[in-house]
Amino acid sequence: MLLVAAGLFYSNEASRKQQDLTAQGQISEQFRNTIDQLGQEGDDKIGTRLGAIFVLRHLMRDSPDDEPDIIQVLCAFIRIHAAAPTPTPSPSSPTAPPDTPSPADVKAAVIVLAARPNATAPRNATLDLSGTQLSLPDANLSGAHLRDTHLRAANLRDAHLDGADLRGARLGRADLRFVDLSGADLRDAQLPGADLSDANLRDAHLGIADLSGAHLNGAHLNSADLHAVDLSGADLRGADLRGADLRGTNLFDADLRDAYLSDTDLRGVFGLKPGQLDNIR
Repeated sequence: MLLVAAGLFYSNEASRKQQDLTAQGQISEQFRNTIDQLGQEGDDKIGTRLGAIFVLRHLMRDSPDDEPDIIQVLCAFIRIHAAAPTPTPSPSSPTAPPDTPSPADVKAAVIVLAARPNATAPRNATLDLSGTQLSLPDANLSGAHLRDTHLRAANLRDAHLDGADLRGARLGRADLRFVDLSGADLRDAQLPGADLSDANLRDAHLGIADLSGAHLNGAHLNSADLHAVDLSGADLRGADLRGADLRGTNLFDADLRDAYLSDTDLRGVFGLKPGQLDNIR
């Protein structure tokens, strides 16, 4: 009886392993076919590429071991199809955010990557979008995982980035007008010269971020964490900073006219000049 049971166990175990190998082979085959579809060029093939991107999204969920490779493939696709203009402009004529939206397949690839299922795993934590310039106005990127991502001079106007992880993201000169960044984590993010006019930054975490020269006129920064942020030369006219934490913030040459600063923690603020707070609300 024991011999029969043992035989059944080993038979079932061998069958299970064979099924696993077959399933893995099917996934590998699907992966190869999908990569071929993603590489098809031309405007008439955009539907094929979109289909491939959504297949890769499902593969990331169904096969976590393949997720790092899929991330690399999609990042490479974006770098190719959303490359920043060359040659790089001089500092005296910096790149402006593009007006024309990125193609639908690029937008889909970014959204899929931003919602990757195991974003906190060491091999999946960062996206290599270096050398790109994206234009994703109105994009729904709520809760996106974009830590340390290159988004310089991107057009993200009116985008939904509430609750997003943007720690260390490079957003210099990005168009973030009217963007929803409520509750987003922007600690140590680089936003020099970014346009955040009328943006929603309520309860956002911006500790140690670089917002030098940024446009924050009319922005909603209620209860935001701005501890030790560089706001030198920033335009904060009419910004709502009520209840914000500005301890240790650099406000040298910042324009605070008509800004709302009641209940704001200004301990340790430096760079203020006489009269700089005369016209606040």
